[in-house]
Amino acid sequence: MLLEQPKMSLRRSYANGYKYCSRCRVYYLTDSVRCPYCGILLRNSPRKKKSLRNTKVVKVPPEIEKESSKVEVAVKTT
Repeated sequence: MLLEQPKMSLRRSYANGYKYCSRCRVYYLTDSVRCPYCGILLRNSPRKKKSLRNTKVVKVPPEIEKESSKVEVAVKTT
């Protein structure tokens, strides 16, 4: 009887259902709570939140800011 080995991934894919073994340093796609090789508990979410270093900041030109201040919004209620 052949045992099916869990799928492994090198990319961080918690959103795709992968879990991380901190001892083996590998991501597995498995329903198990423990690593199939070493038995340690698998992580199913990252330890830290993503940093804001790689976020894009868009600067609005002053002409557009002036135009946006002139815009009027009217709400009609019936």
